[in-house]
Amino acid sequence: MSKNKTSVALVTGTSSGLGRAVAERLVELGWEVIGTVRGDGTELPFETVHCDVTDDDAVARLGQYVFERWGRLDALVNNAGISLTGPMEELDPKEVRTILDVNLVAPMALARACLPALRVASGVIVQISSVSAYSSSELFGAYQASKFGLEGASDALRQEVCSQNVRVVLIEPGPFRTEIAVKGIQAGAKGSTGLYESSWVEVDAWLQWHATAGPDPAECVAAIVGAATLRDAPFRIPVGEDICEELRRKGGEMIAQADAAEAFLLSL
Repeated sequence: MSKNKTSVALVTGTSSGLGRAVAERLVELGWEVIGTVRGDGTELPFETVHCDVTDDDAVARLGQYVFERWGRLDALVNNAGISLTGPMEELDPKEVRTILDVNLVAPMALARACLPALRVASGVIVQISSVSAYSSSELFGAYQASKFGLEGASDALRQEVCSQNVRVVLIEPGPFRTEIAVKGIQAGAKGSTGLYESSWVEVDAWLQWHATAGPDPAECVAAIVGAATLRDAPFRIPVGEDICEELRRKGGEMIAQADAAEAFLLSL
């Protein structure tokens, strides 16, 4: 077990995109980092381990390795994730289970595996959620289900571990320019119903824009690194152009729905 008191982090999904940028930035700040990869990580400027985050045994081994390697963990950044597009009518249940496994079950399993090391360091679990966790759009229902679920589970986890001096922070990015859009899964039965052609055209164009012309992700990287390094980070951090305003809009919408529900119930 290392006796080094340098801050240490485990970041998932570091082959590219946000995960790689966050890991590199933490290294620049003097942190020791282990990043999970699925492919070749030999060219990355931090230690890497091959780990399928949906493999329960691999996740358990990773948590044990972190504890044996460092004896502590200052930050777990659950960044690994996938996207899935398609109307519910054209999605196979196996496709929906896949995205829930990667985006919801895996982050919670990683948190469970790392909690012993996080408790030693009074560390933080940084969950990479999305504006999609509270702002729904057609053909993104499965992805949004995974992020809605992640937020609910993370809020419960926050309450469970706060007395153990372990914090939980949700990062809720807007559509920053990353590869998740073009590397995501599309419904295997895309177009099979013939009912969603215009929606598919719009979504395909948006996915291409997201990957090639979306906003620079530097702001999101800074938010994630801040959540990992600063103890006063709030539980929920919407990040991106108008994303805080979108959260406020959703809050107002829910208040209006509560008012309408109350009036309806009184009319019965």
